[in-house]
Amino acid sequence: MKTSIKDFAQKLNNYSSFAIFCHYRPDGDTLGSGLALKLGLEKLGKCAEVFCDDEVPNRFDFLEEVKFVNREFFGEYDAFIAVDSAEIGRIGAYQEIFDRKKETFLLDHHISNTKYAKTNTVIDNAANCENIYALLKELGVELDKKIATLLMMGIMTDTGNFAHSNVTENTFSVAKELMKYEVEINAINFNMFKRQSKERAYLFGLTMEKIRFFLDGKLAIITVSKENIEKSGAKSSDTEGFIDFVMGIDGVEVGICLLEMKTENYKASFRTKKSDANAIAGVYGGGGHVKASGAIINGMYEDVIDRLTYTVSQYIED
Repeated sequence: MKTSIKDFAQKLNNYSSFAIFCHYRPDGDTLGSGLALKLGLEKLGKCAEVFCDDEVPNRFDFLEEVKFVNREFFGEYDAFIAVDSAEIGRIGAYQEIFDRKKETFLLDHHISNTKYAKTNTVIDNAANCENIYALLKELGVELDKKIATLLMMGIMTDTGNFAHSNVTENTFSVAKELMKYEVEINAINFNMFKRQSKERAYLFGLTMEKIRFFLDGKLAIITVSKENIEKSGAKSSDTEGFIDFVMGIDGVEVGICLLEMKTENYKASFRTKKSDANAIAGVYGGGGHVKASGAIINGMYEDVIDRLTYTVSQYIED
């Protein structure tokens, strides 16, 4: 069932306790969504806990609220809420208990969303934190600096610091309202886009020295191998943002980052300038946004490269 933000808020008011689920390999938008919603619901006198089936990357440790993210599920709740997760598999190990729960909610911004909850609200904003902002306002939550900072982090993350083509008038409008709460955007910018460990810097170098170009330079593919992750001492979560470097190369229309999860198993991240990344990812059972999507691809490495090159050739726009 699909519903509006207003109806979504009215239904939430029928419950007193909530388990909020972020997606695995958490980014700023899912954490900002989950934690801001938790703080907002608590302001209304409700109980809320945030769960994520993955470790929160170190770059988020400048936020005091990340301590509220739980890896292990506990407690009893009236309802479950999934945020920023296009399909139920994105919440990882929690998908089974989520699927069994009668009272489930979903608030997301991916056009590929499979609407797996009982109550689904999917609005194609640049960041899901824009949707969370609208929900909190509809609920009558009085924002504060902590909530505003979490929401701004999500927006800045999913817009590439307001640099991506997904930015809209609504994005700036929400950001303007959040700035009224003295959000320190310099701290968000540094931690989300500039700060990195020596291990990440080493892995970045190992990855970028082997960029491969196809289709007359219109397609660029980078591969983060398990071997190089181990060699650098970095974590797979440290690869967030690698694909953005590729998209800055002259002539590149489609960029792909292949993260080797295990032997012959890759997490592919797609970025495009004009082409439909969601359609490309959809060929492999994935999806996301028109300019940014993802999928899981299995197979021998060179076969995966050949398949991706052919697929992109069918969708690429000059």
